[in-house]
Amino acid sequence: MSSSFLQLLAKTHPWGLVLLFVLGFALISRAVSWVSGWNGLARQFRADGPAPSNLRNFTSGRIGWLDYNNCLAVGGDAQGLYLVPNLVFRLFHPPLRIPWSEIHDRELTSFFFVKLDSFRAGEHSTRIRLRAGVTESFDFYLPPAN
Repeated sequence: MSSSFLQLLAKTHPWGLVLLFVLGFALISRAVSWVSGWNGLARQFRADGPAPSNLRNFTSGRIGWLDYNNCLAVGGDAQGLYLVPNLVFRLFHPPLRIPWSEIHDRELTSFFFVKLDSFRAGEHSTRIRLRAGVTESFDFYLPPAN
C-alpha cells in the first residue's frame, strides 16, 4: 500500500489504521498456523484440560518449517506433550496436547553448543524441534532417540 493511501486513511478514518493492523495480524497468524503445521496438529491434538504444572514459558522451538522464538510454553505429563504459544500469538494457535504414543522418529542433535530434541507427530508427521533442556524433565515419556 502506498503511503498516500495510509495518510488519507489516517485523516479520514483514524480507526481504519487500527482495523488494518488487526486484520493484517490475524491474516499473518492464520498463515503461520497453516505453514508451520500447527493447524493440522490442532485438528488432531487440541488440548481440552488444564496445562501441566511443569510448564516452561518463553521457550523457543520449531514446528514444521517455522521457528517460534521465545514465544512457546512447553510442558508434559502422563497425558502427553503440551505446547501453547504466549497469549499474544495464540490467535489460530490453540493449545496442543500430543499423546506420547503419537510421537515418533525422535533424534537428539547438537547445533554448535545447543542440544536439540527433534521428533515427528500427527497424521502428516509434522516435525517438532525443542531444546533438549526443555524436554529432559519428561524424557522418560518420550520414545528412545534414533
